[in-house]
Amino acid sequence: MADAAAFEMPAPVARSPIRPAGPVRVVDGWELSQRASAGTASSSGALRLCDLSFLAKVSLRAPMQGPMAERLGVGLGRAARDGAGRLVVGSGPGEWMVLGSPGAAGAIVGELEAAAASDPGLTSVVDLTHGRALVRLSGPDAAVGVLCKLCALDFSERAFPDGSAARSSVAAVVTDMVRDDREGVRSYLLHCERSSGQYLFDALADAGRDYGIDVCGATDKDW
Repeated sequence: MADAAAFEMPAPVARSPIRPAGPVRVVDGWELSQRASAGTASSSGALRLCDLSFLAKVSLRAPMQGPMAERLGVGLGRAARDGAGRLVVGSGPGEWMVLGSPGAAGAIVGELEAAAASDPGLTSVVDLTHGRALVRLSGPDAAVGVLCKLCALDFSERAFPDGSAARSSVAAVVTDMVRDDREGVRSYLLHCERSSGQYLFDALADAGRDYGIDVCGATDKDW
C-alpha cells in the first residue's frame, strides 16, 4: 500500500494580480515580493511603490444613518484606524471598506456580521480580499509627480489632507484612494478591481519613472 503521506496536497498559495518583483517567498499563505527598497519613504525625494493586495479587505454596506454607521465612526470621504489598528474607509454613500492585517478577513467579517445583527437596516458584509488589488505609493513626490499625471483630483494639502478618501479615475481605472501618511511622509493607498491591478500598478510605476520610483516589496511599516 502506498504511503498516504506521498499523496498530501501542498498548502495552497494565494497570489496577487500584480507580478511580484523577485526574489519572492510565501508569507501568511501569500506569495510576496522580498525586493528590498533602495531607500526609505522618509528619505528626501524618495518615492516607493509596493503591492499590498495580501491585506484583508472587507466591504460593508449599511444605512448612512444607523447603528453600524455610528459604530464605524467614519464618514463619507474619510478614513481612520480603529482600536484594532484596522483602517476603516468611508468609500461611498452607505459603503465602507475595512483594511486589516493578512489573514484577518474572517475575524473582521465575523465581527461586523455580529454587530450588524443589531442594525434594523439592510447590511451586507463581503470579504473582497482576493477580488481587489491594493498598492501603496509613498514619498514627497507621490502626489505632484505621479498621481497628478494620472488623475484629475486636487491632491493639495487643503483639498486632500491625511485621512481623506475618494473614488475617481486613475489611468482610466476606477480606483479608491486613501491618503494614509506614514511617519510624517505623504502616502496613498489605491485599490481597484483585481482584473485591473497589474495595469494600474504599471501605470503608477511608469508615471514615477522620471522621479526615480522604487518598486519594492512591502514591509510591516506599510500596513
